[in-house]
Amino acid sequence: MKSSLGLTILVIVGLATGIGEQHVFAEEELEELVVTARKRVEQLSEVPVSITTFNSESILDKGVTELNQLEKFAPNTVQTNFGQGSSGHASVFMRGIGLQDHIITTDPAVGIYVDGVYLGRNMGANLDLVNLERVEVVRGPQGTLSGRNTLGGALNIITRQPTGATHVDLQARVGTLGRLNGHIYAETRLTDIVSVSFSGGYKSRDGIGRALNIRHAEAEIGQINQLFGRGVAVFQPFDGLEIVGSMDVAKARQGVSPHTVFVFNPANSFGLSQADQPLNPDDTYSLNNDLMSTEDETVSHSIVANWLLSDLLSVKLIVARRSMWFEGGLDNEKVGPTLIEFPERGEAVQDTLELQLSGATESIDWILGTFAFREDGFNDSPFVFRSNGLNDGRPAQIPQSEFDGRLYLQQKTTSLGVFGHADISLRERWTLGVGTRTTFDDKDAIGSLHYFSPPEAQRSDSWSDITGDVSLRHEIANSWNVYASYARGYQAGGYPPRPFGGPDTFVAFDPTYADSFEFGIKSDSGQSFAMSMSLFHVKYTDLAVQTNNLVADGFLTLVQNAAESRATGLELEGSLSSANGFELEFALGLIDSEITDVNERVIGIRPGDKPALTPQITISLVPSFRWQISGYTMIARIQAYRRGEMFGQVINHDLNVMPSVEHASASLSLKDANSGWELQLY
Repeated sequence: MKSSLGLTILVIVGLATGIGEQHVFAEEELEELVVTARKRVEQLSEVPVSITTFNSESILDKGVTELNQLEKFAPNTVQTNFGQGSSGHASVFMRGIGLQDHIITTDPAVGIYVDGVYLGRNMGANLDLVNLERVEVVRGPQGTLSGRNTLGGALNIITRQPTGATHVDLQARVGTLGRLNGHIYAETRLTDIVSVSFSGGYKSRDGIGRALNIRHAEAEIGQINQLFGRGVAVFQPFDGLEIVGSMDVAKARQGVSPHTVFVFNPANSFGLSQADQPLNPDDTYSLNNDLMSTEDETVSHSIVANWLLSDLLSVKLIVARRSMWFEGGLDNEKVGPTLIEFPERGEAVQDTLELQLSGATESIDWILGTFAFREDGFNDSPFVFRSNGLNDGRPAQIPQSEFDGRLYLQQKTTSLGVFGHADISLRERWTLGVGTRTTFDDKDAIGSLHYFSPPEAQRSDSWSDITGDVSLRHEIANSWNVYASYARGYQAGGYPPRPFGGPDTFVAFDPTYADSFEFGIKSDSGQSFAMSMSLFHVKYTDLAVQTNNLVADGFLTLVQNAAESRATGLELEGSLSSANGFELEFALGLIDSEITDVNERVIGIRPGDKPALTPQITISLVPSFRWQISGYTMIARIQAYRRGEMFGQVINHDLNVMPSVEHASASLSLKDANSGWELQLY
């Protein structure tokens, strides 16, 4: 384990004036949590789904500043930065399934939603978690209400909305490695029917490594530099109708993610050996300044209208557009000569439209809806791959204008869905949940490589499927619920992200399916104890994996539906508090997963191999103690986390082993609930 020590000081100030109630920091207590993971407001203990929730106070106290840090507190969840070294990329795995890649022709297997708006791309999705109401980590297939591409689960992010009060919240963080973060949230009421809010922030930190051979590098390795803002307006023309318009912008220019290269074959054609690598893996010997930094930018607009037609019937409309752009790449061999380099840029523009009709009677709580999604995007990568190394007679440094080739991928996606779900009260304390969804996907793709003949390979494919879920919940005692459920998930088909084998290899792979069985128990016993436990078994069929196939003159790398896998596991989490101020939060994830079947002629993947980024254990313990000093509240907190060993790829080679990770942190907070300020050492 590589250890490090850092110090962060956090200062929070809340200022309230004029309209509405003063904004203060309430005393922490265990209370019944509300979630909207199933597109309606429900008590967490009554939802027959495995969910971890984080409210704004919890996120702040734990020192979490971005989406990828939530993995430390959610069972059987792994979140990493893949995607050409970009720290703005969110690669999320749950229960043995996920997607590492970011290319436009592939789709994630865990959905990310912001205020109900689906994010089609993982690039740019590692959002800064400030000024939020809560985040819900929902595990298991969500193919009924959340739709396509939620085989492993979904991340549901709910932002903070204007309440009509007038106040300003300020946050500032300073720390080691030149850390400097600043956030602001301000809201007010403009008229009797219009309230507005604005939030913005800046986050920076020095890098942890540097380019040894570049005099004025664009960025240090691991350097952080982000800027973001969000504006919201709430319009309430009459009772029962609320229209929320929002716009947010995020921009980052950061150092390439830290990485190292291991040369295990000194006789390789590039002529490299391990001695050619820097002694410190956080440094680089590269001379390519263009690959020292990554950039990404997202701009989003949305309108959400809620209309309460009656006490029993309501309509919700979501209209949104999101554009994402990025530049990045890796100097893959980490030496001065140009041998293997893949600069890349890409963008995607998506439009979503969702209409929901929901209602409730004494015995049925139901929702019907339709969903439309359209996306247009591309990836463009000029690359160099010198198979003979410096023996090919070319200069050591090759200008980008003279790179070996250019891989260009473009895709247009249209997806339509119709869904319905109902919770039916069978009799006292028994509830039956039934849902179904029909999804239609169409994709038009172009693959282009310099040796393609003709220059472009054009493909069009369509898929459709019916998915659904059924659950039975029983309230065995006050605030104690037990449930059993079955859910089927669907992930759209796609195209190979890197068809270097020629146009004949740029062919579609079909959808992947998940069949999940789950048994769980949940409780919320007031202000002293809360717990949830789930046992699950998931079978993934037609699993799309990158495989090596034997051909006449060697092998060919393809992406195809070549395997099946299964995952069986346990998730346990909860919190315990006592009257003397002690509180303990805990989360445990255990999973046994493996590839169960592999098609003939596939090499590298074998039955019994472990899926990528799926450790057998994830565990976290967060004890804290709170006490009063002269009217102030002091909170001491320790956080301990362990993620077990896992494989970085589905090919279970020793070189793909990612060692276990242990992480510990401590914080001390001082709060004044009356004036609304807080000071935290972390």
